[in-house]
Amino acid sequence: MRLTFRRILVGLASIFTVCAAQAATLTPGSSISLISENEPLGATAVISSTVNFTAPTFSGTLISTVWSGDTANLLGGLTFTYQLFNNTVSPDPIDRFTLSSFSGVLTDASYFGAGIVPGSVVRNPAGNQISFNFTGPFEGTLIQGGSSALLILQTDSTLWQNSLAGVINSSSVNVATFAPKPVPEPATAALALLGALSLVVRRKS
Repeated sequence: MRLTFRRILVGLASIFTVCAAQAATLTPGSSISLISENEPLGATAVISSTVNFTAPTFSGTLISTVWSGDTANLLGGLTFTYQLFNNTVSPDPIDRFTLSSFSGVLTDASYFGAGIVPGSVVRNPAGNQISFNFTGPFEGTLIQGGSSALLILQTDSTLWQNSLAGVINSSSVNVATFAPKPVPEPATAALALLGALSLVVRRKS
């Protein structure tokens, strides 16, 4: 009996350790180092795009995908993945990759697979912007001819929207991509419905 109880405790401890190791929550105003995770798992691609971009000092490609049903997403919403490619003919490396709009959305960050890993990912204090940084003495630089690892953002949002990403060095370019769309809180949705109903009543009267 003692042995069985001990095994249960060890099992629970190992589960907690795994969950804790996977937690890389990106809160407003925070900066974290990315960890490697094999994800998204068992997910279905909702939408994907491949967009070529050109700036004065670099050019490349961004692949963006929205995933549903990611069993590794403990937040329960959509998972967003991004992969950057810097062309071999680019004069300069790529320093930063910035995403909007993540305002009001719970977000976990990680990466998967081969490629250059940003040294840090930063969320601004307002919480609406997330930046992957490829510059600094201890960080990977997205050099000419290089590609990033798969950059993963798991969210609690069940909706997505078209958005723009910023790819930045000494110059910058905006690239079409996808971002989560905050789900209105029940109270906010109820107020919006009441407002719409009041307009209908006024028009009828």
